[in-house]
Amino acid sequence: MSDSLTFLGTSDGLPSSDRHHAALLLRLGGKTVLLDCGEPCSHTLKSMGVDFNSLDAVVVSHTHSDHVGGLPMLLQSMWLEQRTRLLPIWLPRRAIRPLRDWLHTCYLFEPRFRFRIRWHPIAPGKVLHLGPVSFAAFRTAHLEETRIRFARKFPGLGFDAFCFRFEAGRKCIGYSADLGRADDLAPLLSKPIDLLVVELAHFHPFDLVELLRERKVKHVAITHMGRAVRARLPEVRAAFRLRLPAHRVSFVRDGDTIRV
Repeated sequence: MSDSLTFLGTSDGLPSSDRHHAALLLRLGGKTVLLDCGEPCSHTLKSMGVDFNSLDAVVVSHTHSDHVGGLPMLLQSMWLEQRTRLLPIWLPRRAIRPLRDWLHTCYLFEPRFRFRIRWHPIAPGKVLHLGPVSFAAFRTAHLEETRIRFARKFPGLGFDAFCFRFEAGRKCIGYSADLGRADDLAPLLSKPIDLLVVELAHFHPFDLVELLRERKVKHVAITHMGRAVRARLPEVRAAFRLRLPAHRVSFVRDGDTIRV
């Protein structure tokens, strides 16, 4: 199994007729990891012929519905497809209890499954391990404005959002998930990266260009593009080629696979 990243969904969260919501299938170091699980990720995995027993873990960057809305159906699919292996799920700490309550509301009781779920809180800055794959999470400002507006009304919520760096052997992959601003990526870019997946819905494209200009990134994959960016995509592509001539930049669509 070659190291690769397949884009199951590249939408920016708005309803879209040609894009599914955020989900990526990472194959690295002999492991298969689902990064975020926007709907309809279980349908897409099934249509790709992915064995639900082959997924080694799920990592959820934050709990906006376009990043986590497919989780109940994913777990139901695993149950009905007779998954038997332990499933580790990493996600923000304060999301674990309400998400489990949500699953129970959907009658997805863990004792019904033939597999166990091990819920792991994401520990920012700490190196986490999945066999030969190590990964680190870094906080982003994506939910900062939401926290300022709603934290007093909903004190139990964590308002946490993370980007990630995955490593196995000499290969390094970065996943931005949703950001508050482009420089949220700075800690992730503290070392060279083979493939950097960056959303482009929540800040100006040129902010990303300026951040990456002097960074060692072999391949940049732009996903989660907002409607304004998509409407001007030829112009944005040309600007990236002009301003980042030393970087390989791809604007990805649902179903694209990039080999690392």
